[in-house]
Amino acid sequence: MTLCAPVVINTGKNLVILPGQGLTEQFYSDMAIYYAQRKYSVYILDRRETNIPPDEDDFSFMEYWTVEEHLNDTYIAINASRSHTSFLSKKPAENIEVTAIGHSHGALILTAYEASQYDDMPLGSVDRIVPVDIIIKYDPQYPELIYNQTQEFNIISSEIENEVYEGTGMASMIYVASMAYSNPEGSSPYPGLTNIQLFRLMASQTYILSSYPYTPDYHYWSGDLSGLSYVNESRLLYLTLSGGAAPFTPKYMDQFMAGLMGNVDGYEINSSSVDSPVLYVGLGGGFGDYGSWWYENEAGNTNSRVTSMIWNNQGHASLLIDQNSPELWALIDNWIKNTET
Repeated sequence: MTLCAPVVINTGKNLVILPGQGLTEQFYSDMAIYYAQRKYSVYILDRRETNIPPDEDDFSFMEYWTVEEHLNDTYIAINASRSHTSFLSKKPAENIEVTAIGHSHGALILTAYEASQYDDMPLGSVDRIVPVDIIIKYDPQYPELIYNQTQEFNIISSEIENEVYEGTGMASMIYVASMAYSNPEGSSPYPGLTNIQLFRLMASQTYILSSYPYTPDYHYWSGDLSGLSYVNESRLLYLTLSGGAAPFTPKYMDQFMAGLMGNVDGYEINSSSVDSPVLYVGLGGGFGDYGSWWYENEAGNTNSRVTSMIWNNQGHASLLIDQNSPELWALIDNWIKNTET
C-alpha cells in the first residue's frame, strides 16, 4: 500500500469554482484537487439544478430561478467559503483572499456577480476573477451571430411565457450517453449512426445540432465519429451518467445569455463595475476569441488589469478532464500568483 501525504493548504487563500450549467462538482474534482495540492482552500459551488431528481416532471418551482437568485446564491456561497476558511485559519473572514474561476454559464454568473452589489459587500467580495469560455457580448463585426441570438432569445422568452421553465439539452445528452454506454454499436435515433457515433457527434460537432450555434465551429471536445481526442471517452460517459451532469437547467439563464449576446434592450452587464483583476480564458473550439472581445474592449476600457488568453483548439469543455487540462490549470495558477497582493 502506498500512503500519500496529506495536502497542506494555505487557509488564508480561497479558490472558488463556479461550474458550467448542467455540470456538477464531479467534472471539476480533478481541477479542485490540483489547486488544493498547490495550497489553495478550494470550494466548488454546485447550483440549484444539481438537486433536481432525474424523474421530475413538474418544474413550476423553477419559475423563480432568475439570474438575481443565482447571484444571491453565489453571494451566500462565497460568504460561507470565507467563514469556513476564517474558522480554519483564525483570520477575520474579510481578510481572506478570494479568487473565483467560472466556466461557461459559471463564467457568466461570475462576471455578472463582479458587476453587482454583492461584490461590494465585505464578505461577498472577490479579489480576482477568471471567466473561462463565455461570450458576454459579440464584437459588432458579427451581426449574423448577434441576430441569431436575438432569435434564440425570442424563442426562450416565448417558452417562459408559456410556463416552460426548464431546459432539457443536458437530458438529451444523458439519454444519448446512456445508449452509447449500454449499447455502443446499436442503431441510434440519428439515421446511419451508431449510438457511440451519435454521442461523439454531439460532443465534437455540437454546432451541427443547434439552430443557432454560438460560433461556427462550437463544440465540447475535439474528435470525430471514430473517437474523441484528448479525453478518455469511457470516463466521460461514466461521469455523464453517474451524477456529473444535471438533466434539467433553468431557462432564465439561457434567456439572460441570449439577451446579452443578442443586444436585447434591458440585458447588459455594466463593464465599468468589473474592477478586479481579470483573466479571460477562451477555449479554442468553444467561444475562444469571440468571448475575449467584451473583456478586452468593454471591461478593459475602465480596468487596466484585464488580460486574456486562448487555449488549445480542443473545445468548450477542455478545461475539465482532458489529458492536458493541467497545463491550462498551471497557466491560471501562474496568473493568480502574479496578481496576488
